[in-house]
Amino acid sequence: MLVIGYPGGTVTTLTEQEVQRNMRAVAHAIAQQELEGLKVPESTVADLRRAARGEIDTDEVIRNIYRRFKNVPIFRA
Repeated sequence: MLVIGYPGGTVTTLTEQEVQRNMRAVAHAIAQQELEGLKVPESTVADLRRAARGEIDTDEVIRNIYRRFKNVPIFRA
């Protein structure tokens, strides 16, 4: 079991099974993009894997994507 603390004080506990499930979801998402002819940048893949392990949350993944592609029009909710 992994216990992860975020800067805001939130603690996330992930079992090895949850990490494996999350890593499979990341692999499937990347494969889906490749099937559509798209290439996911390595920096984004690394962030997704970190999120899958519970090292960062998905909000941080999204913020990092916005930061990396600040000159590209991206829909922001």
